[in-house]
Amino acid sequence: MEIIQTLHPNLYLIFEVLGLVSFVAILAREIYQKNEFRIYEILSALVFGLILEIGNTYLGHTYSYSSNFLIQIFNVPLAIGVYWALIIYSAMLLSDQYHLPWTLRPFMDALTAIILDLYLDVVAVRLGFWRWVIPHNQEWYGIPFDNLAGWIFVVIAFSFIIRFIRTLNLKRTLSRIILLLSPFLAYGGLMILLALYGLLSFLPYALNNWGTWVISDFKPNINVFYNPEIQLWKIIIFVALLVELVNIVVGAMIKYRKKYVWRFDLLSFSILTSMHAFILITLFTSGTYKELPIFIFLGTSFFIIHLFLHFLPHMLQEPKVYYFFKHVEKTLSKEEKIVAKMLDKELR
Repeated sequence: MEIIQTLHPNLYLIFEVLGLVSFVAILAREIYQKNEFRIYEILSALVFGLILEIGNTYLGHTYSYSSNFLIQIFNVPLAIGVYWALIIYSAMLLSDQYHLPWTLRPFMDALTAIILDLYLDVVAVRLGFWRWVIPHNQEWYGIPFDNLAGWIFVVIAFSFIIRFIRTLNLKRTLSRIILLLSPFLAYGGLMILLALYGLLSFLPYALNNWGTWVISDFKPNINVFYNPEIQLWKIIIFVALLVELVNIVVGAMIKYRKKYVWRFDLLSFSILTSMHAFILITLFTSGTYKELPIFIFLGTSFFIIHLFLHFLPHMLQEPKVYYFFKHVEKTLSKEEKIVAKMLDKELR
């Protein structure tokens, strides 16, 4: 059964307005705080989002967007680029709270994004926001596994480039050139990662069917990637990728847990929470939950994980009074140390 969006004619407009308002709010915050390079980062994320969507729709021809969106650029809704910027930038603000090494933060950014997409895409295709070439009962409830892997690669590619640029001396000409080219460098990295994923998925099929997969008319047949054998390998590789992503993030969170600092970013939290809330609300109001009741559980679980990732630093943070005494202990008298230890015991 396919859910056709008829009950909420203004849902597309709500989706676009929610994204644009959120984008303006976070951009205005960075302008107000005069964070010059952060302003560029969010604008760069917007450019990157549009580049990857325009490139993927024209190169892959595996999905297309509804014409109901108000503002479109080369048949790609502006709101989609905006949401890519919001998701990536908000995820980066979240991982910054954990004080992980910069090389590990892109993996946490990707985890934050994929727990959103695991039910965003499923609901969106049933609302008619976009349409894939496969039926709703194939792969991940109508979403190709290579798209799910793509979400991980998109965020890792952009986050890694931006975080690397942050380590450079931005007064140098070369650093500024890299900064300006960051959306294109990230897109190049994304293409490499997607090509490796496709190659690993296709290779077992090619070896087993080497006589039949020859390209005809010098044009690759994209439908071969939805062959059941290749679909199986796409699932296996995606699950392995997701497990390793969780392993890296959880391992880093455990290893560096003593460095967490409670720097709650209300705006990025509100943006990501509003996205989760929008999906959950439309899951029920559109009737999608009747077709896929399992997403009542999955959607709720993903939302809880989202909240957990935001509030974990606070839950593990040392009491402020103890943190203060810990750093001034050498200056305290013997009696003051006794009082400090008693207070620490009560707080703990």
